Amino acid sequence: MLFVSKLLNWHETQSFSFPWRDTKDPFKILVSELLLRKTTRNQVSRLYEPFFSIYPNVEALLSADRNSLEEMIRPLGMEHIRAVALKDLAEAIISKHHGRVPNRREQLLSLPHVGPYIANAVLCFAFGKDVPLLDTNSIRVVSRVFTFKSVKKRAREDSSLWRKVEEMIPRGKARNFNFAILDFAASICTSKNPKCFICPMLVICDYGKLFTKQPETVTEDKPT
Repeated sequence: MLFVSKLLNWHETQSFSFPWRDTKDPFKILVSELLLRKTTRNQVSRLYEPFFSIYPNVEALLSADRNSLEEMIRPLGMEHIRAVALKDLAEAIISKHHGRVPNRREQLLSLPHVGPYIANAVLCFAFGKDVPLLDTNSIRVVSRVFTFKSVKKRAREDSSLWRKVEEMIPRGKARNFNFAILDFAASICTSKNPKCFICPMLVICDYGKLFTKQPETVTEDKPT
């Protein structure tokens, strides 16, 4: 698919570097994804090393002093809510999975505060599964390029959209694909003032051609 090849080619020289991308430790990936909710990647990046030097595993997180944990994650905001979620998560992993982060989707989804996005992030980045990540950012990219309109009030709950993105993933390259679409959304296909004029997808993007009044010059094999 032209979209995928353009995306991966772009990402070869435009990727971002974050510490949780340099590990395949399921615990660190799971906790990082939880910390990334409602904050920026740069904020979590600054906290990553200090956090995991104190809480390197699920046992350390479970035994953490609540006040100390809240103080540690205060820069991210909502520290009380985050601390409760982290402690709940640690307790469930210890009590239900003998201290090991599970590698099956249904087991991950049974953990407190873990939804489809975080479950798939762990499966993809820790266990190498070819699964999609669907959040506001990736939805924006797919919706713009392919003029996809979800029938659901919340697009991230649309199973057809999950399938559409999953079908795009090249076998064995989900990690690269998912990082690429997240980085592309953050730097090019932004929610406000998207950089359509320098976008490598311009000739195949429905939104971009309308935004820049580009003629249709390429026929794309878009998924149905």
